[in-house]
Amino acid sequence: MKPTKATPSKSAASPDGTPALSTADVLRSEQAYEQLKSDIVACVLSPGEALTEKQIEARYGIKKATIRSALARLMQEGLVRSEPRRGYVITTLTLRDVNEIFDVRSLVEPEVFRVATTGITERGLDEIRLAARKVLKPETLRSPVAFLAADRAFRLAIAELSENLRLAQLLSQILDQSERALHLGFKSRDFMPLIIEQQKQLLQACEKSDVPGIVKLARSQCLALKHQLVGALLGGAKLRDVNLQDFV
Repeated sequence: MKPTKATPSKSAASPDGTPALSTADVLRSEQAYEQLKSDIVACVLSPGEALTEKQIEARYGIKKATIRSALARLMQEGLVRSEPRRGYVITTLTLRDVNEIFDVRSLVEPEVFRVATTGITERGLDEIRLAARKVLKPETLRSPVAFLAADRAFRLAIAELSENLRLAQLLSQILDQSERALHLGFKSRDFMPLIIEQQKQLLQACEKSDVPGIVKLARSQCLALKHQLVGALLGGAKLRDVNLQDFV
């Protein structure tokens, strides 16, 4: 019997009739999402900057279908919005946004750390120590982008000890937002010494298994960082609804 020639399988259609993304398309979409998100968080794409799909395609070398999928995720996260006749706009940051972001972080981070460090093991401590050492590498300290990414990794290393994926994701989302604000602040002030000292204190508390101390530190450090950041952005001006892109 002559074997039947296999035909390439087609992607199943989605409920609205459009073709579903293939595995390769999903991978490309994920890469596009990570590229765009990284540049938004690092303020390579500035708050308020407008981009068309054509500009994004030329800049990143990715196809429109992939772009749209990535942008849909970024819009859900509040990093991008769509505007008629302008295309896509990077969400602006106001002083109120910064206050709200760090107020939320001061609530989320301590509770995530409390869950994560209750019953901390020596193996868990080794993971935190490794993340802390990476922050202090010379190549990391030369770049605010690398430094803030390493600080984020340090905090997520603590969060992941909770073995609760949703808790770690929750902290990851608020860290993305606070990191974007910090990149604006780095334009006028170096926050590295403050953040390094905060990490040192957290690590010491973890090594002592001092859960109440970790919770207290996480909250107080977050609020102290917010105070320093707001001062750097606006020189202490008591303004509430100003687009921060106008000050950097």
